[in-house]
Amino acid sequence: MTIKYITGDLFNHKAVGKSIVLAHACNTGGSWGGGIAAIFRRKFPVANQQYSEYCHKNSNLLGKTLLLKADDFEKSKIYIACLFTSDFNQGPEKIASYTTDSLRDLSKQLQSLKDIESSKDGKKIVNMPKINAGIFGVPWELTEEALKEVDTLDYNVYVL
Repeated sequence: MTIKYITGDLFNHKAVGKSIVLAHACNTGGSWGGGIAAIFRRKFPVANQQYSEYCHKNSNLLGKTLLLKADDFEKSKIYIACLFTSDFNQGPEKIASYTTDSLRDLSKQLQSLKDIESSKDGKKIVNMPKINAGIFGVPWELTEEALKEVDTLDYNVYVL
């Protein structure tokens, strides 16, 4: 498991000949309302609608991941990983725990996809901002520990 910090814009990430995964921490209420989620909403309105409908039709989402194709998937080859880490009723430690569970769920889902960007040792790469650190108010160190718990993935963490 590797966590690589990259200064730059998450949405500029590319992988030659492979699909990429852009992950972000999501609430269970169906709203990409603020922070990085609002940027996802503007860039991918169809995926936003799918996410919203999924949240309204399903319960017990904390600790799970919804994997969506970007609106322009055939061109961009972007998968959007919606990590359900909070419903705004948890403290930082619980959100970090749900983050670990969500990443484990994502790892299982990615195993069946063969065209995902991978590291030299074959681990799927997940690209993300410093999830949970914005609106959810979780100190990055807690989320970083959650990432380390899921050693079946490698991570590119984008910072501006």
